[in-house]
Amino acid sequence: MRITQWGEYGVHLSVFIAQQQTATSAPVPANDIARSQAIAADYAHQILQRLRKGGVIESVRGPLGGYRLTRPAEEITLYDILVAAEGQSFEIICDTKPINDLRCAPQGRCSLRDIWHDLKDHVDQFLKRETLRSLTDRTASDYAPIQIGGQLRSTAV
Repeated sequence: MRITQWGEYGVHLSVFIAQQQTATSAPVPANDIARSQAIAADYAHQILQRLRKGGVIESVRGPLGGYRLTRPAEEITLYDILVAAEGQSFEIICDTKPINDLRCAPQGRCSLRDIWHDLKDHVDQFLKRETLRSLTDRTASDYAPIQIGGQLRSTAV
């Protein structure tokens, strides 16, 4: 399993939006979200669009527009965010890029196929137990500031 930068930033952007929604119900402007994580606005917009298409956040148009969560933070899981940002939680090479069409087929005789699927199921179950609320609670109280983009940022609102 490899969490890409899309997934990592997707989680951080979602946490920031959740924290801001706790402080105020107003949508969070995209530029504020990008600035909070010290990443380029264009890159943040791409990730925000993935999160929007994945149903994690929604956009609000207008001068006071921005982004907000589609559901309460306790109903959005880490799995939801990673799938929205990356398209999947865990890539199984047997399914996406088989090294041998016969051996990697679902009815094939590969001894690893079932193991990778079991591992994916375990990872997915773990990711589905971690909610955005649990992440914001941890970030706010238990952990030191995160470092993104070469700058130390406080995650507290």
